Amino acid sequence: MYVENEISIYDFVCAISEAVDLVSPVLNDHHKRVAYISCCIAQEMNLKNNEIHDIVMAAMLHDIGAFSINERIKCLAFELDNAERNNHALTGYMLLKDFAPLSCAATLIKYHHRNYSSVTPEVPLGSYIIHLADRVSVLFKENREPLEQVPQVLKQINEKKHLFHPDVIDAFARVAEVEYHWIEAFSRLTSCAMSKKTSFPHEAVELVTLRDFAKMFAQIIDFRSRFTATHSSGVAAVALELSAISGFSERECKLMEIAGFLHDLGKLSVPSSILEKPGALDFEEFVFIKKHTYYTYSILSNISGMEHVAAWAAHHHERQDGGGYPFRVKGFEFYKLSRIMAVADIMTALMEDRPYRAGMSEDKAREVLLSMAESGGVDKNIAMMANENFGILNEARLLAQHVAKNEYEEFYNASALNAITEKRKLSRRFRRLST
Repeated sequence: MYVENEISIYDFVCAISEAVDLVSPVLNDHHKRVAYISCCIAQEMNLKNNEIHDIVMAAMLHDIGAFSINERIKCLAFELDNAERNNHALTGYMLLKDFAPLSCAATLIKYHHRNYSSVTPEVPLGSYIIHLADRVSVLFKENREPLEQVPQVLKQINEKKHLFHPDVIDAFARVAEVEYHWIEAFSRLTSCAMSKKTSFPHEAVELVTLRDFAKMFAQIIDFRSRFTATHSSGVAAVALELSAISGFSERECKLMEIAGFLHDLGKLSVPSSILEKPGALDFEEFVFIKKHTYYTYSILSNISGMEHVAAWAAHHHERQDGGGYPFRVKGFEFYKLSRIMAVADIMTALMEDRPYRAGMSEDKAREVLLSMAESGGVDKNIAMMANENFGILNEARLLAQHVAKNEYEEFYNASALNAITEKRKLSRRFRRLST
């Protein structure tokens, strides 16, 4: 039996923030940097601790709604048009608003690209803080010493100060005078520094809350392509059922469901063009695919209390005979729950439509799974157990993926409606200002 430590929602958000930055290497550590600068400004403004905590959480995830590399690269432009400002901010809000621990952060994210105007009282002060911190961050060039760039960045910000809340600008000017803020903002130890600055409460969360967050984040992983829109939900459902059938405890089964939701976390590093390619992948493209499980492990293993979950999630492309990737684990290194996850992933993938093939029939999927067991690809006992309980497992998969498909469609319909509503609000506001 595996017994995990309690898990902090703050640690989880920090790890997920790193995953979001995988979408583009150009934005390496962008979320952590914006969170740190936002924290410094908020503290300089003497905001309450709970307000600072919400601002930091929101800054950690502020671009969570930008699903593609192109969307993330567009965010580097200092001044964005209305559509670019609002689309990914609204999407981020839609993703997080119903998750109670981050509902306040969701509202901050919704408005984090809104330029300052005294006639928009609905915009929270925290959004204006994140807006400035975000714009400051994108002005720095990765290939140059940060301290050397500070005078030029301050000059550029001062030239555009009408875009920002005046109180936030004043607080930022005071923060910017202190060199160590810039050193910490661009340090590899930014997360540690921020944790000390904020005295963030590391209260443990219940598994049901963590499960809801993992499911929400599975949407970010999967919604990038219609071919994978329900994949993680299917894997999570099969992994949960197969773990229970195998005799694992209720807690272990729940953690396996969480691992299933997050098993493809590292695919945020894979371009959508590869995920949706209709033919065979070439060598370079397959290299991208091979790296995704490493990123899943690297990110999840940094969350205290999820070390075993990281292995269960990330080893789903390993083989029983040691011929999988990227860790080449086998024997005792290959946890039984990791082997269950591998079977859950294969079974789910076989029966889904993919760009290069239609989903297989139940009989064909059974045949392929048992063939892989005979060749040493998956654990033979687990494959046999899955085969014996195929109907139960497939019913769980179908139900979970039906729910996920409805959520996928509702999400995009709601996002489109919210985008139209926000556009109309902005149009009415600008008309009032011009009359």
